[in-house]
Amino acid sequence: MTDTCFTVTNEDFAEKVLQASQLVIVYFYAENSNSCQIQEPELEAASKDFQERIAVAKVNVESEPTLTQQWEVDGIPTLVFFKAGKEVHRIKGIMMRDKLRRQIEGVLLLTQ
Repeated sequence: MTDTCFTVTNEDFAEKVLQASQLVIVYFYAENSNSCQIQEPELEAASKDFQERIAVAKVNVESEPTLTQQWEVDGIPTLVFFKAGKEVHRIKGIMMRDKLRRQIEGVLLLTQ
């Protein structure tokens, strides 16, 4: 994924997500999930449009069960939007590129 996309773990989640100044979309996924294989390129394409305004943090639900449970993720893919350390929006399931862009635009407008 793009430079604005990075992997987070339980150890660095607070620093990279909760303390970030910009909007961070946390992508909860599993590598062997067909749904996640569909979602990832859609998220990557949408994130390129907002490179300076958002970051995408990836959380592998299989290797980070504590984060998955803490944020009550009960299905994948799940996108959780964070601004100023708080969850501001959540998308559960696959969302295609155009609709995802509109969701990101809406959240950016609401959290400015």
